[in-house]
Formats: sequence, structure tokens, C-alpha cells
Amino acid sequence: MFIVVLPWAYCLVAVLFLTMTLLEGWANHDGWTLARLAGAVACILWPLTVVVLLFHMFASAATLRQA
Repeated sequence: MFIVVLPWAYCLVAVLFLTMTLLEGWANHDGWTLARLAGAVACILWPLTVVVLLFHMFASAATLRQA
């Protein structure tokens, strides 16, 4: 169940923060500055770090159980 929910949660959080970043720029009438572009990339990539860390933790735990 956790493996099914995790990608949906990842996408929901990424879309939420990306939308906030885009709306903030739209409200301020800003163009695509380097800071806005970096914010958009960060919105998409930060949850990926959590997924990689969880995968690493589960893989390490499985290796320790076999030893």
C-alpha cells in the first residue's frame, strides 16, 4: 500500500509547490528569472530525494536481515 501511495503523494506535493511558485510569479508580473526557474526545478526534484532515501533505507534493512 505504501508503495502505491508514495508516487501519488510525491506528485501532489510537487504540483502544489510548483503551482505556488507559478502563481507567485504571475501575481508579481515577473518573467522567468533564474530564481523562479530554480524554484520550479526544486519543486520537482526535492521529493525525489525522499524517495531515494526511503529506497536506500529499505534496501539496507533487507541486507542487514540477510546477514
